[in-house]
Amino acid sequence: MALTVFILAGGKSLRMRKDKGLMFGGVGRLKGMLEACGLHDVIVLCGSDDRSILFQGKVWPDPPALEGVHHLIEWACGQVETSCLLLPCDAFLMEEEAIQYLLSQSQDGGVPLDLDGRRQPLFAHIPKDYEFPLGSSSVSHLLQPLPSIQMEMFASAFTNFNSAEDLQDHQQKLLTLHGEHVLLQSM
Repeated sequence: MALTVFILAGGKSLRMRKDKGLMFGGVGRLKGMLEACGLHDVIVLCGSDDRSILFQGKVWPDPPALEGVHHLIEWACGQVETSCLLLPCDAFLMEEEAIQYLLSQSQDGGVPLDLDGRRQPLFAHIPKDYEFPLGSSSVSHLLQPLPSIQMEMFASAFTNFNSAEDLQDHQQKLLTLHGEHVLLQSM
């Protein structure tokens, strides 16, 4: 299956007060994980032009006049001729097995569910022929037609981190995946 992965790394990380694209091995860790899964077409959506120097490989700054990540996702998917996988840079709990499981369960596209059964559209698998709803005002609305995917034992990998409090809520899992030294540096 031809697939382009978009790592979403253009946010300002205001609530975290640190650049989430650089925490816990950052975008480089995610790219290494994707490579290990056999996913080589990876593009970092970095936000502003000045952020492009932070990341290696294919890096796309946001085009001017786009307002909102939902417009960015629609634009980016329109630039490639493949299915797309979204991966936010704050996927600190992501593991190779979780990516592989999502792709195996979403061959026609889908949005994974987290531990609380909530849809996580920033991790969506978007099929090549997907027709984005007109007039979408959010990422949730943009990807609403895609089916929800139960992630079973991998649901915790589909957690977003917006603040230091979110890190504390998942401290034990972060310690297991990244080690105490990395966790203390990131907080």
